[in-house]
Amino acid sequence: MPGEYDARIKDLSVVEKGTSFTVDTLAAAGDFDVLADIEVGASLNAVITRIQIWVSVGDLSQLTRVDLQTYDQPATPVNGPRSEQIRIPFNALTGVGEGDLLQAVATLKVTAGVLTDVSNAKSEPFIFTA
Repeated sequence: MPGEYDARIKDLSVVEKGTSFTVDTLAAAGDFDVLADIEVGASLNAVITRIQIWVSVGDLSQLTRVDLQTYDQPATPVNGPRSEQIRIPFNALTGVGEGDLLQAVATLKVTAGVLTDVSNAKSEPFIFTA
């Protein structure tokens, strides 16, 4: 668990659409989701107002960004720590070549009045197949 005023992405994984099964390969026509497991410390969570996550999928073979999706939602303050899994949907990727190695990276920002905390994480790499 993070410190009282900390927020962290504990895990970031690329999964089959609507499931929690991680992908090793992604088909050309395949929609998918990115799951971000986040934790927010009790003191920060007691005054939380917003959770934002930016998820980028990059092509490690071509050194380019392929897609970017965001999650931006108000959050209700609660006494105690927060553990939450956030699902960010992606449509099928374009501009990627057969056999390219891809990876998702994410930045989390939690806002609580004048307080903010940020964290980042990356997924395991996966392969694009036609």
